[in-house]
Amino acid sequence: MPVVKKHSNLVPRALGGAAHPDPHAVAGTLRIATGTVTNAADDSNLSSYRLVDLPSSCYLHPDTFFDVQNWGFAAIRIGTETDVDALVSVLKSAGNQVDPIAKGDANHGKPLWQVLGLAADPGGHIALYAHAIANATGAGEMPFQVHYIHTS
Repeated sequence: MPVVKKHSNLVPRALGGAAHPDPHAVAGTLRIATGTVTNAADDSNLSSYRLVDLPSSCYLHPDTFFDVQNWGFAAIRIGTETDVDALVSVLKSAGNQVDPIAKGDANHGKPLWQVLGLAADPGGHIALYAHAIANATGAGEMPFQVHYIHTS
């Protein structure tokens, strides 16, 4: 077996790594956006609810959650304005809380635009939306916290 000396993506070019480590990975600040969105009992299919605008290059943190226990729809769809389930697609019956990012999962260390499946970084901000894919089953609300890492 060969003896090797390797390094992570955080080691700068001086040691043979990438030109510059991603600044969000080495100097990012954890930020928390806390919100609540409500729906009326007569909200219909194709309704949408803008939740938060996030930097396209931020990293979502595993503490991000959506409390769907009292949300007025049977299906939870969270994504972008045009991709209704880019982040979350689950039935409300699956549990009272949706955690779209897990520690060490496939989205670990990826910028938001990649997590959402975009082909390229649009730059600036990306808005997250909750979407209705059927009529409301009743009035409701969804408290949420989006924890993200960014440098500015």
